[in-house]
Amino acid sequence: MTEANPGPEPHRALTAVVVGARRVRHGTGPFLARMLHGAGVRVVGVVGSTSSSAREAAEDLEPHGIRAQACTTPEEVFVELRPDLLVVASPYPSHRAWLLEAMEAGVHVLCEKPLWAGPAETTRELVRGFAARGLVLAENCQWPETLPAFRALHPGVDPAAASTFRMLLAPPLRGVERWAEVLSHPLSLLQAVLPGPFELEEVRFQEVSPDAPDSRLGFTWRAADRELCCEVVLEDLGRFPRPAEYAFDEFVCRRVVDPETYRMEFVSGDGPEHLPVPLGDPTETRLRRFLRRVEEVRATGSAPLDEDLVRRQTWLDVLLGHYRRQAQRT
Repeated sequence: MTEANPGPEPHRALTAVVVGARRVRHGTGPFLARMLHGAGVRVVGVVGSTSSSAREAAEDLEPHGIRAQACTTPEEVFVELRPDLLVVASPYPSHRAWLLEAMEAGVHVLCEKPLWAGPAETTRELVRGFAARGLVLAENCQWPETLPAFRALHPGVDPAAASTFRMLLAPPLRGVERWAEVLSHPLSLLQAVLPGPFELEEVRFQEVSPDAPDSRLGFTWRAADRELCCEVVLEDLGRFPRPAEYAFDEFVCRRVVDPETYRMEFVSGDGPEHLPVPLGDPTETRLRRFLRRVEEVRATGSAPLDEDLVRRQTWLDVLLGHYRRQAQRT
């Protein structure tokens, strides 16, 4: 189960480079750079796809007290700066190349989802490669960090005992790219509630066309003696901040974001009777959990294989394969 407290502050000597530190397509890069700085990690570099974009990213961080070198190549990052950590917040097609470079350089990585929407065996080899070198590789899955809010909204409700699960997200993308971007959200949340090995059965996508704003995925989650009927709904409503919620047995946990401060609260429904539960930014909680894992690995010299990450990437590949085959038939 997800802990409410992400743990103590990280070691102050850590240095980091952020790949994709500009806010393009609502990216998380600049927020992660500022969160690293706030956690006591020294952000020594930012990476852009061009020299100008890298300079802009570095300049945007200066008002927040971050003086980072603008980089465009792995050589600048791993030979010149030699960071302890790499945070990959660029579009996912670029992830695998940066992950391979970081692994060879002996650098811990927090990567935006998905790690890489490619063959599952290739991704499993990556995860195993990091563990074999004593390195942390983590996927930035924030939704498990909202489970304390769910429990505060619904005291006494055990999501692990539920028979149904539903999640609503509103990504702006279309087609297989949209599903590749979001599937780690429901999978990681379900893994936090029902840990261990699992199987997905009765997989079915419902979509009028790859350009449709709405799309649905249904599947049955089987883990040990538990079975959960699941649905993931994608609706591009054209609103920002984008709506998002999930429910176990119709007990809803809905995200409400202040568009000015990006402060988050969670409610169980509409109307004044549904009092909000405040929660710290789940992304920051996830980041601090990653930093704590890095500290533990630095202290012990050993990085246990993240079996949950391996399973999630395996089933991501399976689900995207289902989508592609169904799209070909239609």
